[in-house]
Amino acid sequence: MPSIVRVTASEEIYQTLRSEILSLRFKPGEELNLQLLSTQLQVSRSPVRDALMRLCSDNLVDIFPQKGTRVSLINLKQVEEERFLRKSLEESAVKKFIYQVKNEQIRMMENAIELQKQAMQQEDFIQFLEHDDEFHQCIFQGIGMQRIWKIIKAQGGNHHRIRLLSFYEKNVLANIIEQHQNMLEAIKSKQLDVLLSLEDKHLSKLLQETEIMVQHYPDYFKLETNYSGLQLRAVNQ
Repeated sequence: MPSIVRVTASEEIYQTLRSEILSLRFKPGEELNLQLLSTQLQVSRSPVRDALMRLCSDNLVDIFPQKGTRVSLINLKQVEEERFLRKSLEESAVKKFIYQVKNEQIRMMENAIELQKQAMQQEDFIQFLEHDDEFHQCIFQGIGMQRIWKIIKAQGGNHHRIRLLSFYEKNVLANIIEQHQNMLEAIKSKQLDVLLSLEDKHLSKLLQETEIMVQHYPDYFKLETNYSGLQLRAVNQ
């Protein structure tokens, strides 16, 4: 008899609020009122409080005792840490994937690219990002390491939000699609050196886009005066 997975109220609320934050429907720095959320979600305060505590552990929410709760500003140091985690794991994964890839994964990646094209035409940035993730998820799925992908997703909230913000910049979506197409061709022809070079460029491009986004959305970012990893000129404490 198959096991039944029951989703608790706290888990459902956690997933709902996490989705709202990652999609930028809840903006960085936005206040989150516990009572208002409880009323809107039609639940008691307790599961909402539990969900907010989990989101705080994810670095997506800041809780200030006796003062309130807000959506965390995008922390650039954490963005770099999350990007480094993903880049390191994915570059290791593609070294195995390129020699193990099956036609099923090729078709799934081709489909993800086509869905990205449709989302770009519709200017649906949230769907575009979902299909972007589907493309990369195939790499981990193809080598039987879906759990690693789940870790990347769970630990990548700041990176996720800055990726979504970057989609509003001119030509970013078209460039991502082109890079995915080039990566897929390298996979099909089993050109590992080419693929690793493309991966490096693809997963590092956000570094060049970040300074522009900080200038466009200064209130969304928490910048460290002692952090020079991204070499940003603007500082917003």
